[in-house]
Amino acid sequence: MAATLPLIAALAGCAAPPVPQVPGRQALRVTNGALPFGFDEGAAAKKRADADCGTSGVRTSIYDRFDNGAWVFPEGCA
Repeated sequence: MAATLPLIAALAGCAAPPVPQVPGRQALRVTNGALPFGFDEGAAAKKRADADCGTSGVRTSIYDRFDNGAWVFPEGCA
């Protein structure tokens, strides 16, 4: 029981884990022009990111996230 207390205390913070930085890559932040993307528009944001990256496309990962009207792809363009 005593061993689980630090784990419970860590989980109680409810903070999202930091997104790891990928060496040599710049995160890509995608918006929908003047209109913000919605949380449910991840597929549209990926299409926009692919278009912004050109023929190489965007690298998706489990760390892709919605952030205040924009979708962020931490691994950037392929």
